[in-house]
Amino acid sequence: MIKHNSSRLIWLIVAVGYLSVALPAETQAASWYWGKHLKFERLVISFDAPVKNFTLSRTGKNELTFVTPQIEQAVKSFTPANNGQRIRNAKFLAAPKDAGKTLRIRTKLNGFRFKTSRAANNKIAIDIYPDGKRKFSPSDAKKNEQAAAKKSAPATKPVVTNQQPERAADPVAQQKPAPSRIKAAPNRTGGKKPFFTADNAFRSRVNTGGPETWVPAPQVQQPQAETPLVAQAETNQPDAVQPTPVPKPAPAAMKEPTPPVAKVAIPEKKLEKVVSSENANTEVVWVDKNGNEVAPPPSPERLLKLAKTALNNGVYSEALDTYKELKRVPTLTKEQRDEVLNGIADTLYAAGKNDLANNYEKIIAATTEAMNFDLKSHKVPSHLLRLGYTNLKIGNIREAGAYFNILRRNYPKDDLVPATYYYWGEHYFKEKDWQNAADNFQYIVQKFPDTKFVREAGVGLAKSLYQLAYYDQAYQIVDYVGKRWPRFYLDYPPFLSQMGDVAYRLGKADEARMHYWTYYNIDPDGDDADMVLARLGDIYLETEEFDAAREIYEEAVRKFPDRDGGLVSLMRLAEEGKYDTPTISGMFSVFDKPYSLKPLEIYSKIIEEYPNSRLAPLARLKKSIWYLWNNQHPEALATASSFMEKHPDHELVPRIKEVAMRSFSVLTANNIKEENYEKILQIWDDFPIVHNQEPKLTPESRVALALSMWKKNQPTKALEVLDPFFQQLKVPEYSEMGLSLALSVYVDNERWGDIIDLTRRVELWELNSESKNQLDYAVALAYENLDQPDNAVALWTRLKSIDDMPRTKEAYINYFLARDAERREDFEPAYKLGMAALRSFKELARKDPEKADTEKIRDLLNSLMDITERTGRSEEALEWARELALAVPEKDPGYPAMRYRIASLYKKTGDTNKWEDILNQLVTADPKSLYGRMATSDLTTQGLSKDASSFSPTGSL
Repeated sequence: MIKHNSSRLIWLIVAVGYLSVALPAETQAASWYWGKHLKFERLVISFDAPVKNFTLSRTGKNELTFVTPQIEQAVKSFTPANNGQRIRNAKFLAAPKDAGKTLRIRTKLNGFRFKTSRAANNKIAIDIYPDGKRKFSPSDAKKNEQAAAKKSAPATKPVVTNQQPERAADPVAQQKPAPSRIKAAPNRTGGKKPFFTADNAFRSRVNTGGPETWVPAPQVQQPQAETPLVAQAETNQPDAVQPTPVPKPAPAAMKEPTPPVAKVAIPEKKLEKVVSSENANTEVVWVDKNGNEVAPPPSPERLLKLAKTALNNGVYSEALDTYKELKRVPTLTKEQRDEVLNGIADTLYAAGKNDLANNYEKIIAATTEAMNFDLKSHKVPSHLLRLGYTNLKIGNIREAGAYFNILRRNYPKDDLVPATYYYWGEHYFKEKDWQNAADNFQYIVQKFPDTKFVREAGVGLAKSLYQLAYYDQAYQIVDYVGKRWPRFYLDYPPFLSQMGDVAYRLGKADEARMHYWTYYNIDPDGDDADMVLARLGDIYLETEEFDAAREIYEEAVRKFPDRDGGLVSLMRLAEEGKYDTPTISGMFSVFDKPYSLKPLEIYSKIIEEYPNSRLAPLARLKKSIWYLWNNQHPEALATASSFMEKHPDHELVPRIKEVAMRSFSVLTANNIKEENYEKILQIWDDFPIVHNQEPKLTPESRVALALSMWKKNQPTKALEVLDPFFQQLKVPEYSEMGLSLALSVYVDNERWGDIIDLTRRVELWELNSESKNQLDYAVALAYENLDQPDNAVALWTRLKSIDDMPRTKEAYINYFLARDAERREDFEPAYKLGMAALRSFKELARKDPEKADTEKIRDLLNSLMDITERTGRSEEALEWARELALAVPEKDPGYPAMRYRIASLYKKTGDTNKWEDILNQLVTADPKSLYGRMATSDLTTQGLSKDASSFSPTGSL
């Protein structure tokens, strides 16, 4: 991360050379473990100390060999990690075998790919992917062993020269002065030259999109720099002034940023057979197609000169035709053929660099052919740079990383190595990945302070730091660039605008004003001129020079009416001030002032005519606030919803959501007064911007919305809206309203367990008497329905003592207390409470038959009948039985049982005729039913008793 110590940052900037790297500790042992992923399986090798280097090669049909080649890091043993997953469950991997100082990694696949990455400085991750196309052959093992024998060239201190800085390099123009400066890689392929290429570098259809369409490959050894770096510097023509001497203290350690990278294959070069004549005395005669002697064609030397001239003059078609004609000449020397192939590659790149997507394959093919013709050529680094740059620009991120890494690894001292970091910085800046951009730019500034790229890298670093809001560090960087290249702004005036922006952010108004005016005087129609005028107007506004500010704003509006600076100035004039981070209260005070230019018109103009302007989101926010201020709440919600649709990831999203919630709260309050629940739900459904913002609802809006949902038969959503009430301390008035509504929803939907849980969540609330009574009533009902009546008795008893209890609740209180008394066989209170409950239920049924609780009425009649019968009041019991008969229809399943019970009461009171009539009716209705058979049995017994009594002396038994 960026340090906030300014002296340390300058110390890092001017540091020269490479830092000493501590050697890793001696490694004695390692352990391994594995893991399963969606498309691959990963084997992780964990060492007891940091590992500097390793090799991994394919040595068999389904085998890889892992080696740490350093003598001081020889591993004596590899063991599986404790408590790891059993590898026999793996689909791709088999158990690795310890072979002393190597680890043989076996797979269950014949065709597979593998990748490596570092999980930490002492952990190596190896990913195994299935690949049916890659079958192993014995020759592959030999190639892998040869590739494993190569060691990466160690990074050394770059040569520091006092040469004049030049323009940031275009890959087409890179030429090396002398082949002797480049140490060629040793040829280990038995006389055949290796061939550089990246996997999948040639495709029939090129990815013309961006890196977002790729699946990122694991980054290999990508430590981050100590301080954040920045992104895209613009390549400009550097001036010829010698750099200002800067003291160079010993630099602090900095790690090299590494880009995403694809694996690189190195197949053998196929040699071409060159036809030549060894007889120098042979006379050559040139003839046409008819055999007539003609003048000889131009010499290769002259054709090469003509092709070079055409290329330098931009006549690419002529240059390409000449080079292609030369390529067909069989008598070219090796040097001439090399020059021809390089000329074709340079011409195709120069002609197609402005449309790389459509010229990609031609450029890549020609450059690869030229590079592989002579891999000892001093031009190879420039070819690798071009291959990486071309892939990077069209979005082939992994291929770009592969070529850049080859350049860094095989030519670590080459002058083009810093360009690889510069192009990555540009790429990340374009993608708004400010941190990675900063890392790459800063690496150039610290590690290559004398390269031709350092000035542009400094500009990119300052821009990236500015985007990361590290304004102090950005100021130090622009100050460093300005002092080292004091006339840089003449070649690149936007640097003055950048200096002004940083100074303005740090409150250095006078310095910012000086830079802005210098830029405007040098380039009054430049790309930044409109915003420079707007910034100048802001400076004058903040220093209370109002007339000067108005004059500058008006000039910006007049000169740049369609550019951001002109639109910003127009907004400033309309609002009579600067409001770039608007708040609701702040904009309300603005809208209360009279204007010659109406703000609403300005906002609408920007939104409708310049929808892609970076001011469009700000205009939409202010427009929605204007509607809110003007009590046009549907319009405010519509504008806020449009903002979310157009700019879902903008930094102003929290502000626009606040406006939407304010408007929604007003609308719900207005509609709840009119009990217009349907309108509230319609507003909720029409404006999704208010969804998922329940915690931000006002208490009144929360209750109104939940009530509307409950009324419209959406109880679950209603409870979700109410839930935040029960996750915090009590909000006076509204929390109790929410509690009441939640209890009603739970009771209506018979969610008895949720009522008990809700009681625990609000146990710390101090409730008013009405809320307390409602909560106790709901809890008592819950206990009764959960078959825990003993827990409910105390609550029913307390509620019974309350005066003015609603009639419905009074009925249920008496009912459950009567049931409790009957269970305890305390018949007198049970009878009285039952009578009171029955009267209440009958009264409620008369008032609203649809809400009559007939089940409770029958239950009470049965209870009263039982109590009177058990207390010896059979006649009264019979009266309750007759009333019960009226309440139970014949089709009711309990009708036969009720009739049988009444018959027994008639018999008990001595009315045997009535008893026999009822039993006969039961037998006639359904003789095979339970009560039909019971009635038959009773009648039979009665008949036998009568027959036996006729033989009794007394006439009875």
